[in-house]
Amino acid sequence: MKLLTNPVVLQMALLLVFAVCAFVVGVLLMRRLRREMTASPLPAAGARVESPGFTTAAYHGVIQQLKEKEQELQRLRQAAADRAAASEKVSAAVLANLASGVVLFNAAGLVQQANPAARQMLGYASVAGLHARDLFRGVSALRAELPHNQAPPTMAEAIEQALRQGRVCRRLETDYATPSGQQRVLGITVSPVTGGAGERLGAACLITELTEVRELTRQVRLRENLAALGEMSAGIAHEFKNSLATISGYGQMLTAENDGETVRQFAAKIHAETDALSRVVTDFLRLARPQALSAVPINVPELLQDCARECGVELVITDLPPAFAGCIVGDPTSLRQCFSNLLRNSAEAAPGTAIRVQVSGALEAGQARLVLRDNAGGIPPEVLPRIFIPFVTTKSHGTGLGLALVHRIVTDHGGSITVANDGPGAVFTLSFPAEKLEKKAAEAG
Repeated sequence: MKLLTNPVVLQMALLLVFAVCAFVVGVLLMRRLRREMTASPLPAAGARVESPGFTTAAYHGVIQQLKEKEQELQRLRQAAADRAAASEKVSAAVLANLASGVVLFNAAGLVQQANPAARQMLGYASVAGLHARDLFRGVSALRAELPHNQAPPTMAEAIEQALRQGRVCRRLETDYATPSGQQRVLGITVSPVTGGAGERLGAACLITELTEVRELTRQVRLRENLAALGEMSAGIAHEFKNSLATISGYGQMLTAENDGETVRQFAAKIHAETDALSRVVTDFLRLARPQALSAVPINVPELLQDCARECGVELVITDLPPAFAGCIVGDPTSLRQCFSNLLRNSAEAAPGTAIRVQVSGALEAGQARLVLRDNAGGIPPEVLPRIFIPFVTTKSHGTGLGLALVHRIVTDHGGSITVANDGPGAVFTLSFPAEKLEKKAAEAG
């Protein structure tokens, strides 16, 4: 039925029917003419005789019409062939000049066609007839954004899924080595190719060169890391310089002071400064050195209440499922430090204010999500993107290591943390992969 919707095919079919009918009429006329000329009796006297010239003229007219219709059919066939050739020429030109690589596989998984960009990216002079597993033999790593930590398929599996199941695999990223040994990063999308009736004809791979993009990303990340390292070093130097200057000043005053009470006060100041330096070094080592984590179920509401009492913060649990009493499995000491640093940060952000922290949470898609919302005035917008960098702080005192340690503890537990300003304060959202943590607990038990 789809062919009848094509006007060219419909016109050719009608002309063919007309030609067949005219041919049948012509044959019948020829037979009649032959009977009249060979087998008819002589006409009677006075009878009217039909002239055979009329029948012959009619026959020749039909023959002429048949020839004209045949010529018209020939012209239509030639026009259709010309259009098909022009369309094929345009398609070939588009593929040849496309910057992205295109590889077409037939139903057996063999390369049927590949444009020059694909051959250049893959490092082959010709790929015709290669199987998918041979074409992508140089793939050493494959990355993809898949839900629930699913492992990405191999290239051969992705093409097989497109051929057999009609599945599309988007935004695959591969580390690829060409046959000559050149290292490249390629972005690949695999899609099924179907015919007009929905039948599967093969699969297509769209390939994009990502090597330069990934190299630029690596250089930017390196510069950011160096900048963060420089900022950390400056913070350490600043803390040590201030503390050493204080210690030095009190030490000089001790040498000129004879009053015992004053000496004790100066000694206490020196002791406080040395403790501050010791805390800086300890916190920095905790941040920089990997820690061995235990894996035990954590009663999150109870732990949060303990930390809130220690920090002098009013804690209000508004929406926390009962499963949070043991759904997070991790290191109790580290998680206590994590929650205490968050609550203490809220308390110190607005001294003299009654700090109130609302806590809510949810369990969804294998994730345990905690939301802590305070009323401490929020974080300055210019500092917000850098708040988890060590020694970045908005307070006049403190090391700026508290939130950096929080970030490190959460990521060590396989989770993530984000921060934003909302209404009267800041909102910290912590997410832990519950499935992964439950697995750790099973292994530990």
